[in-house]
Amino acid sequence: MRYTQYKGVVEREYKKSLRKIMYELCVVEEMDSVNGALRLGVAKTIFEYWRNFYRYDDHQRLFDEKVQELDKMHFLYVNEGKKETPQQPLKYADESSLDGFKEQVEKMGAYYRQVHAESYGLAVEASNLPLIEFVEELIQRYEEGELLEEIKKHSQNAKKG
Repeated sequence: MRYTQYKGVVEREYKKSLRKIMYELCVVEEMDSVNGALRLGVAKTIFEYWRNFYRYDDHQRLFDEKVQELDKMHFLYVNEGKKETPQQPLKYADESSLDGFKEQVEKMGAYYRQVHAESYGLAVEASNLPLIEFVEELIQRYEEGELLEEIKKHSQNAKKG
């Protein structure tokens, strides 16, 4: 028999599509190829072929999940239009101030977002983006006075403890 004939026999027996059957066996029950083939009554090579065809092998599923995560991150940074582009000139280039630091951090953030978007997060430089975003968040919290409140709260707890 051919793969399609085996497929027809298995689908008639289980009254489901082969994709659903393979999902239940490979993902839900986490069966290996030997036990899955025994359950379906087909050769091990046929079961492995179907598992690879529907991408239910453990490594294939992990790879597909990571690709989806990268796509989500790509859309997150591509759609973020409010950030400055790195090509604009610096306003505070000749001074050392919080405004100059903030501007330089924003430029670096825009640069790393661009690198991340262009490389789909695969460039080594893109790994600096979370750090820059953390610094941007700290600057924002500083300007809003949240950092000072947090320091006061922790210093009071230190005196008590």
